[in-house]
Amino acid sequence: MERNSIKKGQSKGQMRVVEVILASFIIVFALSFANILAIAPQSPKYEATELEKMGYNVLYDLDKQGLLTRLVYEKDWLGLQRALQVLLPIDVYFNLTIYYLDGTKINNVPICFGDPSIFAESKNVASITYGLTGSGQNTANYDPRILILQLTRG
Repeated sequence: MERNSIKKGQSKGQMRVVEVILASFIIVFALSFANILAIAPQSPKYEATELEKMGYNVLYDLDKQGLLTRLVYEKDWLGLQRALQVLLPIDVYFNLTIYYLDGTKINNVPICFGDPSIFAESKNVASITYGLTGSGQNTANYDPRILILQLTRG
């Protein structure tokens, strides 16, 4: 009889261990699932990186279509501003400045969207530098321009 009671006690102990292991798996699964659903706040570094990618892609797309070169070399600042407004999301503010290679500012009219004070007050401002090598019409004429695009979310 003593032998039977020992086996029953061991059997109950083994079931408790199995229950603890199953409960542990359920808790870990629940915590993992809750972590997936939690919305993490965006870090400033991540936000600036995303804005840089977006700005570079917009300038590259305009350049690839031949619009950027034409707008910059013809000094069509309003057209350039409108093109950027169309291509960038509505909550992204921009400020574009164009320079000669020697650092002299070309555009005397601001090419921007949003209040200029936003760039001074914002924590996340991305700055993209993009170069144009010539006017596109005459490839022998090497007349580079440097574009500096600042982006921030409003």
